[in-house]
Amino acid sequence: MPYIMCDFCGSLTDIDFTVGMEKWNESTFNQVWYTVKKMMFASNAQNALSRGDKDAYYLGQLEYWDFYYKTFPAYLPPTAADRHVYKTYIQVCAESSTITAFETKWQAYGAEQQALQAKVQMRFVNGQQKADSDAFFALAEFFVGITKEGMRAFYDNPRYEIMHTVLPERVHMKMRTSMFAQAWLPYLTDDDVDRLLKLLGFSNEYVEIEQPPGHYLDCGSCKTQVFAPDGSYRVYCEKCHSITAVRSTFFCSGCGGQNDVPNDPSQPTKCERCSTTNRLIQPLFG
Repeated sequence: MPYIMCDFCGSLTDIDFTVGMEKWNESTFNQVWYTVKKMMFASNAQNALSRGDKDAYYLGQLEYWDFYYKTFPAYLPPTAADRHVYKTYIQVCAESSTITAFETKWQAYGAEQQALQAKVQMRFVNGQQKADSDAFFALAEFFVGITKEGMRAFYDNPRYEIMHTVLPERVHMKMRTSMFAQAWLPYLTDDDVDRLLKLLGFSNEYVEIEQPPGHYLDCGSCKTQVFAPDGSYRVYCEKCHSITAVRSTFFCSGCGGQNDVPNDPSQPTKCERCSTTNRLIQPLFG
């Protein structure tokens, strides 16, 4: 799974690009099957767009996103594993894709991106096809710019409030750029690979950390043993992708009153008695 979950609050915090690439390359059959089906979905979407049929486009997007996550289940955010949340998440994906496809501004952006992609010429390097560096990075920088703009509009939309929890903006941005990188990396020279990963923020190095003090408990869903660090409130099970509560209550730092732990312990929460704002999880950085 390419997602990184917090060991203290169970929140989705980041992605591991290397693991994402491993999952993408895990099955050649899935890659080929996805490519073939994606062409069919794209053709149907273009036909619906040319007819101005938003309903047909939306229904096609519902089918596409469901197909995508069932073909590559490791890419489904763990926070959307619940079937009710999954249904809402797929609807959000389909609706936002439809809006983007039919808005004039995004149509213009799409046409410009296609024009930039058409300028990327291939050349042979040591017997392999590689993309022209200057033309490719003009495309890459344009893609990053419009993706950031799209993310801001998306997360400012109150209709998609659920996404702040299911797939936070920073993580969503990395997922989108990760898909772009996965498609292009085979066609880049080693130097351009390094340059692209730096541009997209995927050149960070990860180091192993010592396991903090804690204890093991049974996952609330599959009963697998999961490790709960001391001070944790909710832990994530990597086997069944569910969240298990470690503690259900906390004591207010102001009045000492007992409160229920909120669904997202990473966010400040007010005491039910005295309204003091409590921060249950203290960030290591920032």
